[in-house]
Amino acid sequence: ILSIKKWGLNQNTLGNLYKSLVGSILDYYFPCLNSFSENNTKKLQAIQNTAVRSILKLKYDTPSNIVHHEAFNKLKLLTVSNRLFELSERYVGTGLSHSIPLVERLVKEYKYE
Repeated sequence: ILSIKKWGLNQNTLGNLYKSLVGSILDYYFPCLNSFSENNTKKLQAIQNTAVRSILKLKYDTPSNIVHHEAFNKLKLLTVSNRLFELSERYVGTGLSHSIPLVERLVKEYKYE
């Protein structure tokens, strides 16, 4: 979808489309995705890198660190692992301030270890 040029969508629209279709799945499933192995997280990152290369019209062999930099600067898109970490921080912070039972239990267990 992101690579179909005849639609004439600009990179901002394509970035928002990616965030809506793929990013929302990452956001919704982040508790499960945090338990993914590093290898599986790398696979998700590879998918995101491919999408970013297509959106920003970067060459296929553009190094990943440049893709990540461009994705953040132009699309405000974090790497998969950074996004999962950010969501976890937000979840725990909300849990501590709003009394979410799972977070309370985890905090208690952590204190006693």
